[in-house]
Amino acid sequence: MMPVPTKADAAFFRKLTVLVVDDSPEMRRLLAALLESMGVEHVIEARDGLKGLDAFIEHKPDIIITDGAMQPMDGYEMTQRVRAAGAAEGANPDVPILMISGHIGRESVAHARDQGVTDYLPKPLSASVLYEAIVAAVSKPIHFIEKPGYRGPSPTRRLTARSADDSAA
Repeated sequence: MMPVPTKADAAFFRKLTVLVVDDSPEMRRLLAALLESMGVEHVIEARDGLKGLDAFIEHKPDIIITDGAMQPMDGYEMTQRVRAAGAAEGANPDVPILMISGHIGRESVAHARDQGVTDYLPKPLSASVLYEAIVAAVSKPIHFIEKPGYRGPSPTRRLTARSADDSAA
């Protein structure tokens, strides 16, 4: 488990390796810039879920930030495969996965939860929401369960799309 960061803990963010998976080059650049502004020095980018899986195994990130809708593999399937991977070549299948999506309805959020997503962030994304989600993901680990056909956070846990109001509290 990573040490809990504080707002002044730049060393924490410098040590993180973050994998950003999004089919939009503009969104990847935006996320990389936001992460770099927080002090993250190791940002790996992938343009779809298949490339994201390869990068997950190769780079063993501390956090994955992914879009939901991509081709040929979306973020939901990538999340499911990361969770099912076991400790593939030393990669952590329990890695926090933050999903970013413009679809914030209850069904979309529940589908993400059921695939093993740690947190669900709505578009447009603010720096404060991303920051708070990263801090929460590493400081409040989620209990994982394993049953036939599923490995990940409890599918009965409550997950809602974060909002800018959440980070102001």
